[in-house]
Amino acid sequence: MNEKENKKFEAILDLVVNLAGKNPVYNSILLVNIKNRYKYLGSSGCVYPGGQQINAYSDFRIASITKTFTATIILQLMEEGLLQLKDKFLHFIERSKWSFLKDIHCREESNFTSSIGIHHLLQHTSGLRDYFTDDKRFIDFIDKNQSLQWNADLILIKYFGYDLNKKALFKPGDGFYYSDTNYVLLAILIEELTGKTLHEAFEERIFKPLKLSHTYLEFYQLPKADSTRTYPLNGDVSLKEVNTSFDWGGGGLVSTVSDLDIFIRHLLKGHLFKQRTTVETMINFSSPDLIKPQEGSINYGLGLQKKEIRDKLFIGHTGAYGCMMYYNIIEETSIILTINQAAAMQKAEWLLRKAAEILEELEY
Repeated sequence: MNEKENKKFEAILDLVVNLAGKNPVYNSILLVNIKNRYKYLGSSGCVYPGGQQINAYSDFRIASITKTFTATIILQLMEEGLLQLKDKFLHFIERSKWSFLKDIHCREESNFTSSIGIHHLLQHTSGLRDYFTDDKRFIDFIDKNQSLQWNADLILIKYFGYDLNKKALFKPGDGFYYSDTNYVLLAILIEELTGKTLHEAFEERIFKPLKLSHTYLEFYQLPKADSTRTYPLNGDVSLKEVNTSFDWGGGGLVSTVSDLDIFIRHLLKGHLFKQRTTVETMINFSSPDLIKPQEGSINYGLGLQKKEIRDKLFIGHTGAYGCMMYYNIIEETSIILTINQAAAMQKAEWLLRKAAEILEELEY
């Protein structure tokens, strides 16, 4: 790979960075890996205006990319015989401290909680409301209590306190609605079945086997490495001082582009599972019990999303802070990036697609 091609990647990174405007992008990081034969790893910008230069090894909040990690453990537990995907969530918690969740899915004075299968939670077809976005009082509470340490109990206290449990959107399996609440329940299930905390399960089952030396569950674990740290913006507001422990199993991890590249490659090659069929289950983007699909099939598997870019299929996940982790299985090509700006997802999408276009021009 010559300097000319490297310059193309550097140029698109530089184009994304813009310190001005109401949605500034202070920095961007990009990793492109072609069959583990060539890897471009670059960065542009600074941690904050006038501050330290960003580097490609900086860690960042990966937001909803965390869901892929959580889903991976659920599929591992399935392989171990501790659950089946069609099992009802309520079955596993009805005799635990979480028994109050028997009323988490109510609609039109009917309770459908007992119909929620684990597959509904994984694929966002449960009909549950999103605890973070579906009631403004949640964000208002965070704004007033930015240093508060959250846990699952507190998240669900707010969910029930705002009566979101009484406002389910549809019966389980009757539609698709992206909701972080699904992954709070899956994280609870992981802790119930393993007898470990979520971050302990992440460590034992994913981080240590793959040697992910910069990945950890923020606010539940200490940072692992002495590296430059970046923080996301939401518009012109830095989220550095916000304790985001409320993201937990649906969005609480910190990582680097290099660690995410290792993870998505090993995951989709089946190295985290005992059987290849488990990966095939995870990347099945059809939903046979989805009675009322929205405009055909949905673009969400079991903790994974898909994007078609120039007739090529990339599988991975997007995070709300402008980060993306995608992999093309056939060509063994990955694109991992972050722009650390929640209000400029279109720029992250542009960077992903431009990187894919450059890849298509290369012969490697």
